Amino acid sequence: MAKKIKISVLTTIGNEKFPPNERQDKWVEAVSCYCDLADEVVVVNGGKRNSRETGILQTIDKVKQVMLPWPYEWNWVHAPKALNAGLEQCTGDWVIRLDIDQFIHEKDFKAVRQKLEDCPRDVDALTFQKMSMTYGGKYYQKGPVPIAFRNKSYIAIGEQIGKRTDLCFPIRFVKHKKVDGYELPCGTGLAQSKTGISYWNYDRFFKTKEVVKKELWRFSKAYHRYFKSWIFGETEEEAFQGFLNMMRGRHDRSPYDYTSNMHDHPKYIVEAVRGLKKEMFGHSAWGML
Repeated sequence: MAKKIKISVLTTIGNEKFPPNERQDKWVEAVSCYCDLADEVVVVNGGKRNSRETGILQTIDKVKQVMLPWPYEWNWVHAPKALNAGLEQCTGDWVIRLDIDQFIHEKDFKAVRQKLEDCPRDVDALTFQKMSMTYGGKYYQKGPVPIAFRNKSYIAIGEQIGKRTDLCFPIRFVKHKKVDGYELPCGTGLAQSKTGISYWNYDRFFKTKEVVKKELWRFSKAYHRYFKSWIFGETEEEAFQGFLNMMRGRHDRSPYDYTSNMHDHPKYIVEAVRGLKKEMFGHSAWGML
């Protein structure tokens, strides 16, 4: 009989000047999902341990916090810096890296564990299909994405040599390079296998226009600091319009619709979806598209 594996979920949260409630993330719901899925949840907290918002994390048995300040004006390299700090504290056989606005459906929990337990020894990462919500009842699929990987000393999160990646996925460590005072791990891609399981992404779905503009401009500047290119535009307004154009294209090309059954969504987020307001992007893109 195979030994039961231990699963860690790794995520990041917070910024002292832009905390998760102000960012309008459904982070409490996400942490609840992770605790039901995994044996431990490692949260890299970029804000304050005893803040009024995130203090609840100290009361949850499965949650382990790693405190690491996340600058308001950040460099993209801060993402792998935070994730690797969390990875050092993960004790699971496997790590599943999720953003705080991402969920795995409870109906897939058993299948996820089975896929990890049955993974061939020569495979170090498993990919999931990303389901990203747009607006007006649609989502698009993106993937496969290697969000699950073995917790091994030769695996880190960083830059894949010879490829333009976003630095947030696992690599087989080869060397470091110093970026903005941080020793960024660099390496080669891991042997991967597909799970065929989806994970649900609600990035910006519940957010107002004001918060998206604020968040997106920080995001765009952070990307430019590392990659030396403007992902959407060189001004706050250009970045916002670039985002709208991207989402319009993804929405218009998407054949997928989730409105037929509210309970298609993970149970943790159903009430938030049911309570979606007109001022939130997921309702109708603020009427701008």
